Amino acid sequence: MELRLGTFNVWGLPKPFAGDLSARTRAIARRLPEQDLDVLLIQEAWTDAMRDSLRSAALEAGFEVALASRESGGGLMTISRLPILRNRFQKFQFRGDPERLSKGEFLGAKGYQTLVLEGRDGPFSVINTHLHARYRRFRPKLNSAVRAVQLLQLVGEIHDLEGTVVVGGDFNCSVDDPEYQVFKGLTGVFEVAEGRKDLSTVSRSNFYKRARSGPDKRIDYLFLRPAAGMVPRFDGARLLFVDREPIRGIDRSLSDHFGIASQIGWEAASTGVEYAANVSLDFESFELARGLLEVGREEVDRREEVHLRYAGSWIAGAVLAASLRRTPALDRRQFLRRAAGVVALASLAPAIGYTTLASVDSDSKRDAFDDAQQILAALEATSQRSI
Repeated sequence: MELRLGTFNVWGLPKPFAGDLSARTRAIARRLPEQDLDVLLIQEAWTDAMRDSLRSAALEAGFEVALASRESGGGLMTISRLPILRNRFQKFQFRGDPERLSKGEFLGAKGYQTLVLEGRDGPFSVINTHLHARYRRFRPKLNSAVRAVQLLQLVGEIHDLEGTVVVGGDFNCSVDDPEYQVFKGLTGVFEVAEGRKDLSTVSRSNFYKRARSGPDKRIDYLFLRPAAGMVPRFDGARLLFVDREPIRGIDRSLSDHFGIASQIGWEAASTGVEYAANVSLDFESFELARGLLEVGREEVDRREEVHLRYAGSWIAGAVLAASLRRTPALDRRQFLRRAAGVVALASLAPAIGYTTLASVDSDSKRDAFDDAQQILAALEATSQRSI
């Protein structure tokens, strides 16, 4: 089986969170027919206009199109020259913080799109995903923990799928980050551009990243897990959508990411060589994953405590304002009595909000880490039995 595969984060956030959206959308749509690809995984197609434009262009170019869901589907869509047999979207349990609206991670409801395509030698699975961006600016290990809990959900999905699985998308981490090692170690996947230092998808050579202070890096990936008895082949890994478009008199990039593409394949192994996912796992990754999950759970507990403390402060303020309203000193001062009543009522809203965050959202996050721990334990038990 040979497959020309690509992935591209199109930066299709609504204004003002993405620059030059309309012009870039048109430019990307024009270039879709030129792409020598069988399958393209797309992330951050958040807006209706972006999805509609890319869908129309892809259909005209002879692709089939699968949106992750009728709604935003986490901004995911996949276009394919191979028949799409099945399409399903699953949200990540960990969704970011609801009070941090400007980050968009909670409302964006990221997840993964799982498809079954009809290949030339039979069906195979494709997963398109987009992980959480930076969770806490100055806490890299916590950022890794958040992505690790999402990746473990993805790991469970991959191990449930039979046959060959292709995985790609925006992982928001570099090859040196622990969550990348956890994902590779617990799935046995092969990365198409492993060892390539020249394929940075986030780069200062990108117009929208020209002021970036950090080093260039690759955070967009293509992986392959061949079926048992098959071995992978990779050829010609390259950056995708690197050309520029004149926009308002300046040549600008098509997104704040570059895409990545490669020709991949899988074939029957020669005598004595066989790939089997259940015996090729890196057992050090289990310990690494457990450590990251512990970091994440500690943050959930800390965050719950902080929100309960805030809620208590607002409740105390509401009680104080209500008690002042009833003091004799304010009986003849209607304005002050009413003001005290308004303050008491106004204090209840943040009190209720912080209480909800402390209970509902924290419980949801804790459940996500618990479920990830169960996936890890089940996978470890299966791996030990196979030795």
